[in-house]
Amino acid sequence: MEMQHHLFATRFIIFLIITFVHVPSSTFAKDDEQYVNCGNLFDCGDIKGAGYPFWGSNRPDYCGYPAFKLDCSDQDPEITIQKLTYKVLGINNQSQILSVARKDHAENNLCPTLLLNTTWIPNILRYTSDDQNITIYYGCPAQGAPPSHYSSQFPCTINSTAMTGYFTAISNLSVYGSSASSLISYLASCKHSIEVPVRGSAQQKILSTPTVTQLLEGLNEGFDFVWSANDASCETCQLSGGRCGYNQTTAAFSCYCKDQPRKLSCPNSPPEAQSPTEDQSPSMSSCLLLFFSADVTLEVNRKTA
Repeated sequence: MEMQHHLFATRFIIFLIITFVHVPSSTFAKDDEQYVNCGNLFDCGDIKGAGYPFWGSNRPDYCGYPAFKLDCSDQDPEITIQKLTYKVLGINNQSQILSVARKDHAENNLCPTLLLNTTWIPNILRYTSDDQNITIYYGCPAQGAPPSHYSSQFPCTINSTAMTGYFTAISNLSVYGSSASSLISYLASCKHSIEVPVRGSAQQKILSTPTVTQLLEGLNEGFDFVWSANDASCETCQLSGGRCGYNQTTAAFSCYCKDQPRKLSCPNSPPEAQSPTEDQSPSMSSCLLLFFSADVTLEVNRKTA
């Protein structure tokens, strides 16, 4: 009986040696940190599951394009583009459309502190065919504006300075007919002007009812950007099991795989990481031979005892 216990213990020890020495190191290897982190998605308010090309919150900067950082302010998703902060109204990954509204015009504010054009956007963004510009003027003369069915004056105070504002939803002023020249002269005397896009449906409402209330309603409805950020490369990466990102150092698309980042796609079978001492370890066949040799020897000793 004692010999049987000794035989069992020996077998068990040899089994443990074979198991821990020869289990592939990839079994214990952790997935690449960038691959793991870019699996996180951005959630804030009504925006759920935003991934590449966006980043922010629990998504590091290498998970998306530099200009596409998302922030969450009191459960309101925001994005800042060329110094302007926008409320994010929607993200459509299939059509690659980002729906936004200028935050400085929210809450019925037609007189922001910074008078910046919305037309300043990076190359990876473009407007849709439905976007129509509204031109808003500031610091205009209080008198002298010709009457119009398409435009309107409004009072404005910026940095404690009272002024007169004016807006028009028509870029071709020739439609004003005989009053076009006087309107052009009046607008030329205004100190500042900005252009803000609205959707085509909102523009039509503003044209029919050119009031500040109607203008603000159209501005808060927002407009759309279409993005283009190596989307074909991202699709290739995702089909290979990778996660899309952006290399800040090389300023190029990056595909994050489980084992390491790659330029475009992940291999079908990622190579297993080798242990630094693997070449010095005994082969599986030699360990098995050791196992069975010990087994036979112990069995013979048991019978002859």
